Amino acid sequence: MKFKVKILSSVLVSLFVLLTFVRIYKISDISMNYSLIDGDLVIVENFSAGVHIPSFFFYKKGHIFSNEKGICRGDIMAFKHPLDNRLYLKRVTALPGDRIFQENKNFFLQIGSDQNKTAAFAKEHNMKLAKKRGRLWLVNPYGRFYNTGHTDEVIGPKELINYPETVMPQHKYFFMGDFRDNSTDSRFFGPVEYDNIYYKVWFIISRSQNLQQMAGINQGL
Repeated sequence: MKFKVKILSSVLVSLFVLLTFVRIYKISDISMNYSLIDGDLVIVENFSAGVHIPSFFFYKKGHIFSNEKGICRGDIMAFKHPLDNRLYLKRVTALPGDRIFQENKNFFLQIGSDQNKTAAFAKEHNMKLAKKRGRLWLVNPYGRFYNTGHTDEVIGPKELINYPETVMPQHKYFFMGDFRDNSTDSRFFGPVEYDNIYYKVWFIISRSQNLQQMAGINQGL
């Protein structure tokens, strides 16, 4: 009997630890089309970008262990919506210190608000570079590596078309959906603070493809 109790206790402890660091979510909207589609499963992890306070029936703000360096441009992360208690799944499009704006649905990024770094990155990765507002910018850089896009037929609110020039504050990150014309993201509620970022997408189990490993696919943005 004691042996069975020990086994049961070990199983319960193992499940608790596993669910603290790894979760599975089902995609139920189209804001990340076509990187993620409705019905896909994603496995997320809670360690490479810092260990968030474990949550099961609520989302508690803060980290047991912080590691903001574990967040890269292009990562897909789960974060708590600033205005409600739901988790959103979007792509990181700007890190603290980056300068951004959106104009006529085109997204402009300056890495670390540094023109030299931005120009060097554009040259290294054969990316489009434009001079606007007296500065050099990467133009729609995420379309170079990921399946992002627009639909001309979608008019939508002004937030989906233009966004003012902004420098990301310390410990805050800008998120956007890959289906740029149908995503409620940082263009509506602003940059998300680090303490509200919970998980990083690790694997995608796609309805149309085989298991895809997500860890390490970031291209250097």
